[in-house]
Amino acid sequence: MTTPIERDHINHALVEDTRPPMYTAMKYWGKKPHNIWQEFIERYCPPNGFVLDPFAGSGIAGFEAVKIGRRAAVFDLNPYSNFMVRVLTSKFNESFFRAEFDRIVSKVKSDPVYLGNFTKEINGKVATIYNYRWDLNKVVDLAVEFPSNATTAKGRAKKGERNFRKADELDKSLATAMSSLKIPFWYPTDEFPSTPSVTHKFILDIGGNSFENLWTRRNLYILALLFSEIRAVSDPNVQLQLLSGFVQTLHLCSKMVVPRSGASNRDFSGSWGRADYMVRRRQMEQNPLVVFERSCIEKQGVISAMTDASNSLPSNLRVSDIKTTKSIKPRNNLTYGTVDVVDLYEYVDERSVDFVITDPPYAGLVPYLDISLVWLVWLKKIDKSYTPDLKSEITIKRGQISREEYRRRLQKAFKEIHRVLKDDGYLVVTFHHKKMQEWNDFVNAVRLAGFKFDKVTHQYNRRSGESNVAMPYGTSGADFYVRCTKFRDVDFTDDASGLRHFIVQKAIEIIGQRNEPTPYDFIIAGLMPEMLQAGYTQSKEHKDEIQKVLGDNSGAGKIFKSWKNSDTKAGDFWWFNKPEEYISFPDRPLTNRLGETVLSILRRKVSVKLDDVIGELFRTYPNGLTPDPRGIKRVLEQFAYQSNGKWKIQDNILRESTEHTEVIRKIVSIGKRGKFKTYVGKREQPEFTENGDRLRDLADMTDLTELLPRYATGQIIRVEMIDAVWVSSKKIAGVFEVENSTDFTSAIVRGSNIEKVVPKYMIVPDSRVQELKRLKDPLFLESFRDNNWKFLTYTEVERLFRHAKPSISDLDLAANRI
Repeated sequence: MTTPIERDHINHALVEDTRPPMYTAMKYWGKKPHNIWQEFIERYCPPNGFVLDPFAGSGIAGFEAVKIGRRAAVFDLNPYSNFMVRVLTSKFNESFFRAEFDRIVSKVKSDPVYLGNFTKEINGKVATIYNYRWDLNKVVDLAVEFPSNATTAKGRAKKGERNFRKADELDKSLATAMSSLKIPFWYPTDEFPSTPSVTHKFILDIGGNSFENLWTRRNLYILALLFSEIRAVSDPNVQLQLLSGFVQTLHLCSKMVVPRSGASNRDFSGSWGRADYMVRRRQMEQNPLVVFERSCIEKQGVISAMTDASNSLPSNLRVSDIKTTKSIKPRNNLTYGTVDVVDLYEYVDERSVDFVITDPPYAGLVPYLDISLVWLVWLKKIDKSYTPDLKSEITIKRGQISREEYRRRLQKAFKEIHRVLKDDGYLVVTFHHKKMQEWNDFVNAVRLAGFKFDKVTHQYNRRSGESNVAMPYGTSGADFYVRCTKFRDVDFTDDASGLRHFIVQKAIEIIGQRNEPTPYDFIIAGLMPEMLQAGYTQSKEHKDEIQKVLGDNSGAGKIFKSWKNSDTKAGDFWWFNKPEEYISFPDRPLTNRLGETVLSILRRKVSVKLDDVIGELFRTYPNGLTPDPRGIKRVLEQFAYQSNGKWKIQDNILRESTEHTEVIRKIVSIGKRGKFKTYVGKREQPEFTENGDRLRDLADMTDLTELLPRYATGQIIRVEMIDAVWVSSKKIAGVFEVENSTDFTSAIVRGSNIEKVVPKYMIVPDSRVQELKRLKDPLFLESFRDNNWKFLTYTEVERLFRHAKPSISDLDLAANRI
């Protein structure tokens, strides 16, 4: 038996890149950030090694693996996953594709049903109807476009004049008359499966218990015509690629599509925003031919996707369907197939996989197979292999698949993963659910399969169906990346009393680290990784153990207090009744630290990309402290402006930053001449002085570990954020905070980690002296006086800088009290 090999681990969140066209063209829920998965694969799978994703979804793991010289197998029970891999690995000839596309479009445009229902003469001009708006089963509005004579560089017609207008009597009569429309082409008449996803109300709202009722009769006619023409295409690759454009048309032309909000200014497109079967009061009936054209030739269409795939995937890519080869062939780069994870033993050898990265089902949170039937009921007419196995899904379905059965299947899945993974291999699983019960089932399945939780990282996704959190921190649109090894060298426990104590202590630690009232979701983001790594799971007594434990310890005379959070959807705020009892080593509130860190990045780099800022913040603030990328832009706007895709520090901020750096340089120089060892704060160390020197190179020390054990580690971490420190005989001789433009209070907080007897100096611009003296906050004034603070102006620092042999006594003579 071997132990996991040493690696340069990923222990913090990573920055998601813009999704390339090959991943934007086809609809699928919960697509993972491709560049982040590629980085995990590159880090945890050796070159030419073998990667497995047994819950492949859109197949991102396989594509990213082969791009960087690994072999991969991507399996999923959902045949639609199989379809996506087939499409993106097919041979693409744009001229062949366009020829068949143009033929099909011309055929539909000349069809009398299309002409009668999706074109309209207005003031002597014939316009194309892009969509009808319905409200309570009545057509009320429509969006039209008049043709343009202009063309693009590629010869395509440019967009013409667009109009949004009320439905007239003709529009309403057409909507009524279409119910008797005869359709001479094949279309699916399958009944909806018996599943909780399809409710009795939905069947009544949709007009019947058959998939054909998902579309209005005229839309079904056009879709059936498109499908008939695609089936007639002789080239199998072109047919497959046209089918991918067709399936992206299906859901966007169904009765489940809703108009976008007025704020989006997108009257000409709708959305199937939620992964469910539901008909809303307001519906948008989109023109199927227009949607098909968009799905094939526009920015997020088939041509863009296939061109991107052709350019980014290896030219010597060898692909095979596991159902054809029956086993993994070493000569193939990519193996895919519709495979139930519990059947891995039929295809994958024991201990043959170097790395597994996967995104398992979240207890039925998204009913993948049920929702995919919108596409599969059409695709299986082309190929029987697209017929789904609804009975084997790892999910919970009321009255059909119980929680016990879900747990059994999930545990069996992870046992199979454990079997095929090499002894020194790693498993990385993404998981997120708001209910602790689902976490418990997931955790138990993983650990009972024999895995050990090695590291848990809180990772933001830029794209999410959930509401954005309107502050710089949150868990909306986030996953936990759970890294596991095959061997367990610790005992796991779910002892209830031990768990409750663990939750309380970790919650104290998380809120204390943030040093500000903390929304519940952020406590979860910090607690969950700690609980998983410690081996704790929830007590079976309560649905939400964390919420209950916090509640039991809140109220008068207890540790916590809470109040409603009316600003965001991140849960109630939690704080201490007596903060001073639980925050031993105070720091600035987290939101202030975020601003200071962003400012420090701008000082060093002057001009930065947003992703560079996000990446550095992710490394600095992990898990419960991780900032939400959507809030970072608002912080940047305080100090910088956008230019040519970058953020550039504002001139006034740059001047202040230069002054700040120069004053620190002078304090270091004064300390050296006074025979003190000098230190510069962690954030300031990378900054350059006007002479071109880095502050870290001018100071004697880059950390303060020599002060251990005089100070606790937590104190040292906070003291290391002070702008400048003088040390003598392994004791702090003086601390200096340069408050060029920031809040005076933050200096007081940092200095409170040091004994009162140590001299502390606040350095302020001459122009801010009166501002400092006017402060009336009694707590600030008391802390300033009792903790031995004085202040010096920039002018006084300049005088001391010119002093030949300065000392602490010289500083005290020059310094002022409030």
